[in-house]
Amino acid sequence: MKVIYDLFPARVRVCVGENVTDEQYESGTLTPHTRLVGSRLVDAVRVILTEETIMIAADSDKGPMLIFREKYVRESLRPDNPKPTRGVTCLKTVTGKVVIMEKDANCGCGSRLRGWNPYNTVYSTNDPVE
Repeated sequence: MKVIYDLFPARVRVCVGENVTDEQYESGTLTPHTRLVGSRLVDAVRVILTEETIMIAADSDKGPMLIFREKYVRESLRPDNPKPTRGVTCLKTVTGKVVIMEKDANCGCGSRLRGWNPYNTVYSTNDPVE
């Protein structure tokens, strides 16, 4: 799995897809500040996109914790996303959710998310022929 996008600190809104119109999505007017029915806003999180999965992690009292992980529709991540002028990226998951993310104004100081490894532990094995 190759990481293609890593955003920290981030502000993210996850929405039920049926509450986002195609016009809103295609127009590029959605931001995490857009209030939508059935949506949830989280800030001071880290977002990692691999070639097929989006992962969102938040800092907790026990350290970094994965709060959202889902496969996304690659075609929904248009070439104009992320938009350099507004810094907002949108994508659709395979279950129909819409994820809207942008860089958070917080600095992320003191957060353990900066060093978070989305792959948890990298296991090593000895070469069986040695």
